Amino acid sequence: MNTVHDEKELRVFGVFSVFRHTFQKDFRYNGEKHEGWEFVFVESGKMSALAEDKKYIIKSGEMICHKPMEFHNLNPYHSDATAIIFCFHCSDDAMRFFENKILTVNQRQRLYLGDIVSHAEAYFLPKSPLEIAKDGSMTKQEDAAPLHLQFIQNSIELLLLSLYSARSTDVRIRINSYTQHLKRKKLSADIKSYLEENLDKPVHLSELAARFSYSPSTLKTVFKEETGESIIAYYNRLRFDTAKRLLLEKSDSISEIAYSLGFHTPSHFSSFFKKMSGISPRQFSDGISGQK
Repeated sequence: MNTVHDEKELRVFGVFSVFRHTFQKDFRYNGEKHEGWEFVFVESGKMSALAEDKKYIIKSGEMICHKPMEFHNLNPYHSDATAIIFCFHCSDDAMRFFENKILTVNQRQRLYLGDIVSHAEAYFLPKSPLEIAKDGSMTKQEDAAPLHLQFIQNSIELLLLSLYSARSTDVRIRINSYTQHLKRKKLSADIKSYLEENLDKPVHLSELAARFSYSPSTLKTVFKEETGESIIAYYNRLRFDTAKRLLLEKSDSISEIAYSLGFHTPSHFSSFFKKMSGISPRQFSDGISGQK
């Protein structure tokens, strides 16, 4: 019987560190560079990553790859974020595929990541990210079975092979990541400003799309991802908050407030207000007067 032998690619020769950590939103780290590859997978929230002199926003479900001796840092972006970070040695030519990449991780690849972390927790002593950064490595537990390290190495290799071979995996060249993020953030801010300045007009997505030169679906997706709510929900909240303020000021009648906020009739405004608050504008206004 003939056996097939071939040179093995994507071999992991050493593992420096593996950990899962929830970074509080005020966590800050200046950065580092080291000889190993470092992969950062964001499980929840968003992380801002610096690679050399460029900044990137890594969303939940994405992974950024830092090549050896590339200066980098990692910080949560505006809120708490959880990430899996692992650093390893691999000198095979196939690793060039991972240079300057942000990858979207699929379900099977998440399972490999889970295996990497579970065996790392059984093999390495717990250590904070900042402590790991000081010397770039972790310490083996005294009674840890050597097989755990082999499982970690094999799981990293399987993950690398899966990422390398899954050409359907979403791959972003890092150079455009932060630029795209800034464009999306500006678009969201511009939509907010427009809505705030046009509360007396009904909102139509098609008109907004024409105004900002994007498709309605793109506007909806970008705004929801950047603000956490839909364009219509944000617009309705603006009108409701403005209505409450005007009712508190009592400078205008309910009919005048209704027309100033783009409602065709006072009854339409009253229905909207009751749907948002559970009470009518009159009940809100009378209730405030009764408290004085």
